[in-house]
Amino acid sequence: MAILLIKRDDNPVPESPGKWRAGEVVAVVEDGHTFGSEEVPAAGNFLHLQITDKTQAEVEAYTQAWSHDPTVTQVSATGDDRLIRITSSMIDASGNAGFDDGGSPAQPFTDMLADINQRYPTANATYNAHTNTQYDFNITAPVAARDEIIALAEEAVRRIQYRRRRWYVPSDSRDVIIANGGSFAATAADVASGGHLRDGLLD
Repeated sequence: MAILLIKRDDNPVPESPGKWRAGEVVAVVEDGHTFGSEEVPAAGNFLHLQITDKTQAEVEAYTQAWSHDPTVTQVSATGDDRLIRITSSMIDASGNAGFDDGGSPAQPFTDMLADINQRYPTANATYNAHTNTQYDFNITAPVAARDEIIALAEEAVRRIQYRRRRWYVPSDSRDVIIANGGSFAATAADVASGGHLRDGLLD
């Protein structure tokens, strides 16, 4: 049986990308694991969700599986001038895939263009347009370099979004666990059908 260690409340630390949020799954352990004194439900810091019909290895394999690969395609080309489009199915509850930041393109994508230009000085990679789920940029490159740059963009976006991926237990499910003394047991099917474990971008 696997046990998910879940943060009960936001960590009382300054804002940062690595800050633990209420409901975030911070570890998966096997039944019989010896928890630290601050990790037991009675301490008030963490909750336990027991998956009665799955092992630690099975739950970790599920939560670590990548199922939101970005798509990078060439939209158009005039000679060596090309328009490249990145899209992703990794959407949070607000419909944002992490491409937008208050109306501006998210900084990691600006950094990605800088990385492309550093590796390929003649590419002249520049921003074109973006939406919540799409990012367009221009490059100047022959076909061989185009394919390498597309591969680089795929790698960069996957890395950017994987870092932001967090499994969490929503507030209504946390309330159920808290009402049960901070620990709750269910089968994997019940957890999935009840929406008790979600994959999101801190939505």
